[in-house]
Parts: sequence; structure tokens; C-alpha cells
Amino acid sequence: MSDEPARPEPVRVVLADDASEMRALLRWALLRDEGVVVVAEASDGREALALVQEHRPDVVVLDLQMPGPPPDELLTAMAQTSPGTPIVTFSGFEPELVAPGQTRLVTLHIPKTTDLALVRESIVGVARGAGGT
Repeated sequence: MSDEPARPEPVRVVLADDASEMRALLRWALLRDEGVVVVAEASDGREALALVQEHRPDVVVLDLQMPGPPPDELLTAMAQTSPGTPIVTFSGFEPELVAPGQTRLVTLHIPKTTDLALVRESIVGVARGAGGT
């Protein structure tokens, strides 16, 4: 038996953004934390939904403005597909794009202008149950 404390399981993330450059930047920021694994990436809402269903991640990072279903429909479908999976919206648009009844499905909204270190910290915190609004 080892005296070393057990390392927590890595946080499994699905990234969904239609801009490949933004996904690459997010991936880079997240992978700077050795406790994070990006299990899949999507460039539209339909693909994001399928990947969430397939991978059952610890957290989904979701752009609000992508091709595919409107944000309200996508959030509802994700919540039904993978109940309990936190959804972090990461968008250049305000969370008001989401209908008031659907805001309960968003664990945390992070503006794209947020410092990347804080983005990483927030996403990992939400996945581990330490954050959210």
C-alpha cells in the first residue's frame, strides 16, 4: 500500500464551439491542468449532443451561437441526454440568449473575454462540484 494520496480522477470535458481556433485555445488552456482530459470536440450543436451522449463527460463547455439547434433546444436536449452533467456556456454573447426557463440548465456562464486561467479554474471547479451559479 502506498503512502501517497490518491489522485482524483481526471475531469473529462467535451468542448463545443464552431470556431476551431477557439476550441484549440480552450483545449490548450484546459490541458495545462494535468487533471483534465478533453474527451471530444464538436463544431455544431448536433455533434455536441451526440458526443455528450457518447462520452458522458464531467462537464460540457458550450458556445451559445453555433450551427444546429437554437440554444434553448440544445440545452434541453443535453439535460435530457445526460442528466446531471454540468453545462458551462462559454460565449461572446450574453446568457440572455437563453430563455429564462432554460437558464436553470446552465451551471455557469463564462464570457469569452475572461482570462484563460480563470476559465480553466472555473470549468474544473464546476466539474468537481465546487462552482456554479
